[in-house]
Amino acid sequence: MRGIIFTELYELIEEKFGFELLDDVLMDLELSNDGAYSATGNYPFSELLAIVVKLHEQTEIPINDLLEVFGEYLFARLLAMHPELARTDNVLVFLEHVETYIHIEVKKLYPDAELPKFNIVSKDDKSFKFYYISSKKLHYLAKGLIQGLSNHYKQPVDIQMGLEDDEGVFFEVTRMQEA
Repeated sequence: MRGIIFTELYELIEEKFGFELLDDVLMDLELSNDGAYSATGNYPFSELLAIVVKLHEQTEIPINDLLEVFGEYLFARLLAMHPELARTDNVLVFLEHVETYIHIEVKKLYPDAELPKFNIVSKDDKSFKFYYISSKKLHYLAKGLIQGLSNHYKQPVDIQMGLEDDEGVFFEVTRMQEA
C-alpha cells in the first residue's frame, strides 16, 4: 500500500479526532517503522487495516463508515496533489476515466501500485454501473472516493452498492436531479 494512503489517514485522524487519539492508536500497535510512513514508500496493507481497526476500537465508529469518510477526504487531497487528473467536470465521465486514464497515470508514477479494477457494466448520461474488483476489498473506501468526487463537482449522486460476489462489488452511481 502506498505511503500516501497512510500519511493522509494520519492527517484525517488528527483533523477529526486530534493528535492525542492518533498517538493512542499508534502506540497500541506494533507497526513497522513505529508507524512512520513516507508518502512515496510502499508498506504492508495489513498495517493500514490494523490502524483502521484500532481507530474503530477507540472511537466505536463502524469500520465501513471510517473507510467511507476516509475515501471522501482522500479524494479531495489526491485531486489537490494531482489536479491534472481532473480532465472533465462531470462525475460520471470522471468515473469512466478511472480505468482508462487515472489508473494509467498512477501506474506511471508508481509502477508497483496494486490498483482496483473498474469493469464497466453500463453507462449513460444519468448513471454509471460497474464492478469494483480488488483483492483488498476496500469497496467502502471506493464509495467514499466517489462521494468525494460528487462533493468536488457539486453534482449530487446516489451511490448503491450490491453484495460482494466472485467478480467484486457492483456499484450503481446515479446523478441526482439538481433542485
